[in-house]
Amino acid sequence: MKVKQEIRKAFDAVRCEDGLKERTRDRVIRRMGQKQPKPALRRMRLAVSLACLLVFAGSGFGGYQLYYAEAATISIDVNPSIELGINRWGRVVEEVPYGRDGEMVLRQVSLRHLEYEEALNRLLGSEVMQDYLKKDALLSITLENRGGDGILLENLQSCVDTTLKQCHSQARTEYVSVDGHMCQEAHSLGMSVGKYHAIQELLTADPQATLDEFKDKSMKEIKGHTEHCGHKAQETGEKETGEKAAGGCHNRGHHGGRED
Repeated sequence: MKVKQEIRKAFDAVRCEDGLKERTRDRVIRRMGQKQPKPALRRMRLAVSLACLLVFAGSGFGGYQLYYAEAATISIDVNPSIELGINRWGRVVEEVPYGRDGEMVLRQVSLRHLEYEEALNRLLGSEVMQDYLKKDALLSITLENRGGDGILLENLQSCVDTTLKQCHSQARTEYVSVDGHMCQEAHSLGMSVGKYHAIQELLTADPQATLDEFKDKSMKEIKGHTEHCGHKAQETGEKETGEKAAGGCHNRGHHGGRED
């Protein structure tokens, strides 16, 4: 009952033709009475999203722009790399593949207009992604959130961890938050922000490395090389205390193990 009252309040705030609003509101409430697996909170969010769509329908082009305005970017990187543009209501309004693998995945999995939790669940749980999420793979989730809400990153972690567990995936995961400047730099170079951020860390650890050398590597390879350089620098520092280590860490033969 409380949820239905909240739905009525949400629709009362919508400005559009009364008949359309009444018909949509009644339909949503009828569906609320049906047995569905979704929790009440998710059903409530669906109702509010429908109310928002009515606003867009009544406000013309301005509403269209509002709906498609991105409030956050989620970068999903294993190899493939895929970015999702999320609007202020948590729905996917853009999906961008990077590289042939990313294009192949998005040809088989449609994510537009889904809530971001459902989109991640569908993407990571898809058959096409299972080959990439095998044992010892590294899945990196990078968030650029224009709203600065820390809860979003926590929700992403909970959603991804739950999905991987359901898929019995043994892939390792990491979660990173970056700013808009990092995102712009990545896109200007034709890269996902998640992979670009990882390579920047690698370049700090190994100044002799180059972005072009690693931009097509998997996250496991990139992180593996970064960790290798970190361990080598630590060993060198212990042996040559107070002296600058000669040469760089650039060991071309170690990239963290290429994934097939």
